[in-house]
Amino acid sequence: MTEAKNLDISKTVFIVGLIAAILASSLISAVIVTQFPTVKGPKGDKGDKGDTGDTGATGPQGIQGLKGDSGDETVFAQWDVHWRTLTGDYKWGAEVGTNQFSPNFFYNWGSGIIFLGYDDWVGFEATMQIKVQRNGPITFTVGADDECTFYIDGGLRINLSQRLSYRTQSIIANDLSQGFHTLTLAYSESYGLAAVSFACDSDVLMWNP
Repeated sequence: MTEAKNLDISKTVFIVGLIAAILASSLISAVIVTQFPTVKGPKGDKGDKGDTGDTGATGPQGIQGLKGDSGDETVFAQWDVHWRTLTGDYKWGAEVGTNQFSPNFFYNWGSGIIFLGYDDWVGFEATMQIKVQRNGPITFTVGADDECTFYIDGGLRINLSQRLSYRTQSIIANDLSQGFHTLTLAYSESYGLAAVSFACDSDVLMWNP
């Protein structure tokens, strides 16, 4: 009986001692952590960055090419045309519009529309500047159905004043000096078929300024 009691006491002492040992170990660990924090080792040195190579030199700029000459522009003659109505007594009425003709032209409208809905009782007065650059004769030809008159510098040169079917008339001008001259053409269509034309030597219809 006594031996069993002594055995129980021994077990109790052993357990108490074990618990005390565990508590003591925990306490010592806490003291050590508190008093002696973990020491962080020194940071290693940063390696040197490699050197960047020098930028190469810029090459010299090329020589700019020469600008080409523009040259003089050629001027081409053309007719400035003013259209007008024609009254019952063959007089000019109101102006109804403008346009331009090529220097040499032939318009054959027949019985169709001539300008802006007009097929009869309409006509035009047109002017054109030419440049004579040589001595010698220059040929001018005018054609019309019905009437047409042609002037050079205000002087009458061709007169197709009768109201007839299409016909032409030519003149050879020998008296034009070198330089600019103004041509005037007046055409009227009363009724029936309609056509008008003009032609002259091409060398007086273009020039350089």
